[in-house]
Parts: sequence; structure tokens; C-alpha cells
Amino acid sequence: MTPPIPFAPGAVRAFLTAQPSITDLVPVEAITTRNLPDPITGPFVTVRAPGNVGVDPFLRRPLVQVDVWAPKIEILGGSTDPEELTWDIAALAGQLLGRTKPQEFRGSAWTATWIDGPINFVDTTRGADMPLFRATVRVELKLRAPRA
Repeated sequence: MTPPIPFAPGAVRAFLTAQPSITDLVPVEAITTRNLPDPITGPFVTVRAPGNVGVDPFLRRPLVQVDVWAPKIEILGGSTDPEELTWDIAALAGQLLGRTKPQEFRGSAWTATWIDGPINFVDTTRGADMPLFRATVRVELKLRAPRA
């Protein structure tokens, strides 16, 4: 049996956590494929796959979404507006992913094409006084299945 396609968000997370220009802005432990940190005290990144297309079972094109989040400036500190900070980090992630040479991840090879973003959102589900500022970029990975 052919090995499954590797977890695309994990490939992107591994790439981003190896980029000093990203980890200078967001700690490695705050770049995740899982839940939001608690408490939220600084910028963090979530990586997920909202779609996966491809006609060939050995060559998939997963869409990977990189969301950069930050709390309000009173929590974040500093002088950079959190909406601008998330935009800048998301744009940097999109640029790095879109320009990368082929990467290896769990026996597979992948490259990325920057599809869209950054796009800004303000999440007020925690209450109007506790907004989370978010900027999103999406990349399409060309992901080849591992060779058996």
C-alpha cells in the first residue's frame, strides 16, 4: 500500500518554525496546527487545511491557511497596531512560502504557491472588549506522495 499524503499543515508549520524572520516575531511554540493559546499575550499563528484537490492520488494540492492572530494593544504592548502586526507577519509568511524551493517533509516533496491574502478580520467572539486581530494568507501546496 502506498503511504498516505503527509499532513500538509504540519509541513507548513515545520517550514515556518525554521524561518528566523518568522520566529523573531512569533515564538516557535506559538505556531501551531491546534488550538489558540490560553492566555493570549502575544502574536500567534494557526495553520490548517481548508481544502485538498487533485486528480492524481499521488500528487495533491492541499490549500493551507495561515492565520496570524494578536490581542489588543493593551495586552500586546509595544507601539505597533495589532492589525498591522498581523498583516505584516501574514504577508511575510506568504512571501516565504511562495518563494521557497522544494521542501522535504516525511518522505514527500512540496512547493507552495501564494493564493491570496493577507486578509484582515477582527474576531470579537470573546467580547467587544477582548478582540483578536487576525490576518490570513492561503497557499496551495503541490505535494507529492512519499515514494514506497
